[in-house]
Amino acid sequence: MAYYVNLFSPETYEAFGRSERDISGFRLRQQNVARRVKPGDKFVCYMTKLSRWIGILEVIGGPFTDERPIFYPEHDPFVVRFRVQPSVWLPVEKAIPIHDDRVWSRLSFTRDQSN
Repeated sequence: MAYYVNLFSPETYEAFGRSERDISGFRLRQQNVARRVKPGDKFVCYMTKLSRWIGILEVIGGPFTDERPIFYPEHDPFVVRFRVQPSVWLPVEKAIPIHDDRVWSRLSFTRDQSN
């Protein structure tokens, strides 16, 4: 199992929250990285602007390309998609600050970084 960061803006966080929370998407330019993601891998979800961890999504399937708008009403740029199942999805008021040691020191991609 591998872990990947899945970025959300406040707008895409709200759109995902209103959805069935079973699809997560990435921009087309991230397709090469997306090809490495396998079922069982986890997306560690981070909200930009707020600088907080907001959830963990388990990858069920994908990647696949779908241009149907989900996160924006039209011209949705997040067309490289995965079927996901939320393990954790936090309300904004319970989101964890990015440098919180409970998370920062334990993630392979942040633990060797100074905060």
